[in-house]
Amino acid sequence: MKFAIKDNQRILANPLIKDAICPLCKNPVISKCGEIKIWHWSHKNNKECDSFSEGETNWHLEWKRHFPEECQEVIIGEHRADVKIKDIVIEFQNSPLSKEDIEERESFYGKMKWVLNGETIGSNINLFQYEGFYKFKWKWFPQSWYYSKQPIYIDLSYLKSKLALQIESYNQGERHYSTYSTVNYEWMDDYGNIHEGEYPHYETHSVEDTKDEIDNLEKRYSEISNKELFLIKKLSNNGTGWGKLISKTNFLKECEYGYYRN
Repeated sequence: MKFAIKDNQRILANPLIKDAICPLCKNPVISKCGEIKIWHWSHKNNKECDSFSEGETNWHLEWKRHFPEECQEVIIGEHRADVKIKDIVIEFQNSPLSKEDIEERESFYGKMKWVLNGETIGSNINLFQYEGFYKFKWKWFPQSWYYSKQPIYIDLSYLKSKLALQIESYNQGERHYSTYSTVNYEWMDDYGNIHEGEYPHYETHSVEDTKDEIDNLEKRYSEISNKELFLIKKLSNNGTGWGKLISKTNFLKECEYGYYRN
């Protein structure tokens, strides 16, 4: 957690501060102030008191920093919302949730928005631009999210560095790159029965013939640089649907003014 309580005041983690307590359960917490992760508080017994909570990552903490401190880690009943702006809760989700967990959290908070970490949850979502919006195919779709009734945003900002490295490799004269695909095949068992299956296939290409691929990468990089969040507008139970890319700036403006989309 980012904030603890000492002398009835919310305080940020600091290695010099002792005897701070958790705002929710009032049990002792200790500061974790290393050189890698953003400074934060942790329960002394390492047991999280909020059943909705998950281990926080730098991704969580960086997102919270975009909001006023009084809107971060707001206590609502027996839970601690990541962010609450007016009557809307924003939950930042880095790890999978079951259908039951999603429904429980949405029922408890009411109006809310989900922001999913694209690098961990939505890494297999492929976007296809189509007449002003994007269709998508979500490979290995985590089906629990089909049951969400609240807006889902997928944070794709991690793609910027990934695409930039690919572009740099091409521009520096890297001779080859590989693409991945799944190939169907048939095989016969010892009893003469025919079976079908799939296996991963990697195909190597020469960079000399990839101008179109480089142009496509640069286009995708430009899109993600300006609009890092993908808002799902319609999601089917097989992981397909449509939505739109929006900028993080516009998302934060919507939150600031209490904008809510059904």
